[in-house]
Amino acid sequence: MPNLDSSYELLGLSRGASQEEVRGAFHRLAQQLYTDWEGPHSAARLQAISEAYSRLEVASPDLDSAVNPSPSPRWLWRVSGHIKSALAGGGVRLPADGSVELRLQEDEARTGGEGTLSFETDIVCRLCRATPGADCKQCAGTGCEHLLVSFWLRIPAHVANGTVLYPSVAPLQLVRPIPFVVRVSAPL
Repeated sequence: MPNLDSSYELLGLSRGASQEEVRGAFHRLAQQLYTDWEGPHSAARLQAISEAYSRLEVASPDLDSAVNPSPSPRWLWRVSGHIKSALAGGGVRLPADGSVELRLQEDEARTGGEGTLSFETDIVCRLCRATPGADCKQCAGTGCEHLLVSFWLRIPAHVANGTVLYPSVAPLQLVRPIPFVVRVSAPL
């Protein structure tokens, strides 16, 4: 497991950075990765910076509730990454109705958290914006593109079984909204 110094270095920070600086560095690097996504290399890099962020968030001295009453939610690894990895790890299920089922453990549902799930889906064409009959080179006049999309998930603390979430994929627009349904399982 990498030490704290390597975590600070990975996020481009010096040791002792504030929680706000840690959070800002993580969000800046994650946004940059999503803007310049390069497949498996980017997924591995996102996981590395996410682990560094989680490690530093726990180690940060300013997580005292009197100073920071609402620290960032924890990263939920089982519902993060490419859909194939999350399926293999049991974090998600794909019912026949087109929804995505988030399979949370009781402690994950109680504390809530964040994750990002990537899979291919149809979006409204970014060039013609689905204008009917448009002679669009991007979508060949179909009005939609098939693209790898990353869904940022913010799962609230104490989320109830059956809660439906519709994560944002802005600035992209989905052809059909995809419901993410929370399923909470009891511990084994």
